[in-house]
Amino acid sequence: MTAFISRALLPDSEFRSVLRAHGWKVFGQSFVVLSPIPFEQIPEAEWLFFSSQNAVRFFFQNLQKRHMEVPKAQWAALGPSTGRVLESFTGKLDFIGTGEPKGSAQLFRRHCARLQRSIGTVVFPAARRSRQSVMNLLQSDFSCIHFEIYDNQPLNDPMPRTEDVLAFTSPLNAESYFKRHALLPGQRVAAIGGTTDRMLQQMGISETAIAAEPTERGLAEAVLTLGTISN
Repeated sequence: MTAFISRALLPDSEFRSVLRAHGWKVFGQSFVVLSPIPFEQIPEAEWLFFSSQNAVRFFFQNLQKRHMEVPKAQWAALGPSTGRVLESFTGKLDFIGTGEPKGSAQLFRRHCARLQRSIGTVVFPAARRSRQSVMNLLQSDFSCIHFEIYDNQPLNDPMPRTEDVLAFTSPLNAESYFKRHALLPGQRVAAIGGTTDRMLQQMGISETAIAAEPTERGLAEAVLTLGTISN
């Protein structure tokens, strides 16, 4: 069996290691081109809330390149994977969500309520084409700012994929691919979470396996269920 994931495969990729352990061949490529948006100032914030590993890396790369001080703020991550990367730069985490927007927004509200004080501005360093899912869920109760720190352009003409299972890691990756290509006969699709699955549904992909947790391991386990069905 073969599987494709819509991101570059890093040496420590859990998606690859889990599937290879079951005899799968694994390939990866992003259908989105990322580039930094330089910044010299950060909006004043009590909380800096990161929804992706890419946002964390672009944020701290800019700080290092421009010799900017790390801001004194509370640090929040959408889920465990983003949290691990964020903590590697900050040395601490003040909030970590479930990995999904709705659950994370609910947890963040409860976390802030326990502080029993007014909460300052929550800044979301993110992509220019971010869906702003968490911010949209929180902005009725908090002062929120979408802070664009990198651009995310879909590939103009992604190559068609012939793997047995296609695994998508973001709505923009799914949209970029299925604007150009249809599923091949027998191909199956997996989504890293509900937001990506909703985009797949919009693109006409009605049957997907959704990862139980929005991580590479969770996505690999979803792919394995599709391999079992195919067999």
